[in-house]
This record gives sequence, structure tokens and C-alpha cells, in this order.
Amino acid sequence: MFIRLLIKVKFRYLIFICFLGLILNIKLFFISFFFIFLKLYLSSKKIIFLVLFYTFITFFIYELIDIKSLIDKTDYYTESNIQYDINKNYGYYPKRNSEFVEKIFYKDNLLRVNKYTINEHGHRKTINFDINTNECIVFFGGSIIFGQSLNDDETLPHYVSIKLNGEKKVFNFAFNGYGPHQFLSKIGNNYLDKLKTCKKLDFIYLYINDHIGRVVGKRSWGDKSPRYIFKGYDLTQKGFFSSYPFKLIMKFRKNVRNSKILSIFYDIEKTNKKDQLLFVQILDEIEKKSKNININSNFYYIIWDKENLKYEIINNFFKSKKTLNINNLNIPIKYHSNNIPGDNHPKKEFNELLSNELIKLLLVKN
Repeated sequence: MFIRLLIKVKFRYLIFICFLGLILNIKLFFISFFFIFLKLYLSSKKIIFLVLFYTFITFFIYELIDIKSLIDKTDYYTESNIQYDINKNYGYYPKRNSEFVEKIFYKDNLLRVNKYTINEHGHRKTINFDINTNECIVFFGGSIIFGQSLNDDETLPHYVSIKLNGEKKVFNFAFNGYGPHQFLSKIGNNYLDKLKTCKKLDFIYLYINDHIGRVVGKRSWGDKSPRYIFKGYDLTQKGFFSSYPFKLIMKFRKNVRNSKILSIFYDIEKTNKKDQLLFVQILDEIEKKSKNININSNFYYIIWDKENLKYEIINNFFKSKKTLNINNLNIPIKYHSNNIPGDNHPKKEFNELLSNELIKLLLVKN
């Protein structure tokens, strides 16, 4: 009965299900293919279709078995009560006026407790001395600047503020999963009005290669992030990565990313020259718009490229900038990672040593 029913099903329906599977669920993609080849075999009796039928059954079963979770099994796990809100322009951010607690366990033993204090602007709290100063430092970027897996008093902005002893007000605009595109959206939507009292602004951004993929939506997170495209020669914000029709591309990428089979043939995370040009243009636009806010603005870039700036476009951009390359600093390797599987953000000692080098750069260049 099943065979008779399958023979009656038209190919166009199976092909439609196949394409639907690319967006909804990759397992549906493989199911439709093994039905297609079974149908072809039943009608032609050609062995090649039978072989392909068994091949796609094998693919389907392989997708069902979560081998990676067995191989990567770890005794570490994290509990967190962090909450998010969505801004209509720049997307997700930690809930304002909140304190979140993160607990890290190892073999059911509490290893560490981290506290994240979020201020009224949705930014991580930094210590600012009660000193009347109109010089400000604004950090922006991802989780390394934000201080993932570290307490409020262990982040890079905190150490810089402490060591400057109140000479400058310090702001931490970074957050987990961010790239520079969230910051550009904040500038473009007048979010930096609270910095107008600053007569001198130093902007500090920490670059890692992964940020290129983030600004073009090629990562598994950040769908509620601003999407920028070229309109002629100009950049324009076009909703979020979760906005239709681009949301369908995000769903397709998620399917490919989660597929053990398709990932072998296609690296969905890989970036190209067009992606790199967009990334550089975003940084360039941030500098231009920041100058419009305050002409006395300076930009400093911390580069953490473990592959030594393999992208020529990125390398050329940073050549003319005020930079610190972490690979050239004497920060012991043991501080570069907390060695927690699935986390591996730098330790507090990394931030403290980096703050010394950063302050030297600020003082010399000023």
C-alpha cells in the first residue's frame, strides 16, 4: 500500500518538500530525497537510484545521531538568569537596571559566581569616580570587552577607569555577540546624546575575526541585530537579520550550520571580500559619524587576530590606525583563556595587563 501511495505522489510535491526542508528542518530535506530516489527506482529499476536511496537514508540516520554531544561531553555547565530586551533600532541588549548572576559548575560543584550589573542605559556598569571631567572613553565591541565570565570589577573598562583614577569617564557599550554594527546603529539613531557633555572622546574597539561574520548575519546568534547593506556607495540600515525576507536566509544558514552532512561540503561561517568590505565600511562610518558628534574624537583599535590579520582588506584598514595587537604584547598565554569548554573568554589578569598597555597608548597618542 505504501508503495502504491508513493507512486501516486507527484515529483513536484517531493521537490517542494525538499526546498522547504532547507529552511525548516534539514532532516525533512533528506527524507524528501530518499523518497524521490525510491520513487525513481520503483519506476525505472535502475540500481543507481537504489544506491542513492540508501545513501540518503544513511544521511538521515546520521543527522539523527548526536555524535558531537557525546564526543564534546563536559563536566562544566552554567546557570544564568540574564534577561534581554529589544531596541527597535540596534536590537537585543541586557535588561536595564538589572543585576544578573551567572554560576559556573564543575562536576556539580560550584566553581565560580559572576555578577553582571546593567545600568539605566542597558550597559554594563563601570566605576566612575565622582570627579568633574569632560574627557570620556567609550568601549564598544563584543563579549571580551563586555567581560563575559568575569565580575564587574574584572573587565577591561573597569581596570582602565581605576588606573586613570577618574581622569576620564569610562563607558562600556559592548555586549555578548556584538560587533561594530550595533554601535553604528546607536550613533545613527542619536543614542549617544548622553555623551554630548564630553568635550573629548576616545573610542576603543576590540577586533576579532569573528566580527566580520557577525555584521553580515553569518553567525548562529544575533538575529535581532541591525542589518547593514550597501545602497550605491552608501551604507544603510535595513531592519534586523530577523526581518523578512532575510530571515529565510538566516533559517537556511542555521539548517546548514546544524547539519553534520552539509557542513562537510559547505562552510556557512566563511566570509568573503564583500563581507570584509562591509565590515570595514561600518568601522569607517562609525568614525565619520563620531566626528560629527564631537570633532575632538580619537579612535583606538585593539586587534586580537590569532591568525595574524589574514584578511588583506582588514589589514589595510588598520595600517593607518592607532592600534594595539595582542599578539605583540607580553601577556602570558595562560591568561588568554579561562579554559572552560564552550566559553574560553580571557581571564581577569588578561584585562589588567592589557589595560596597562592601552593606557600607555592613550597617553602617548594624546
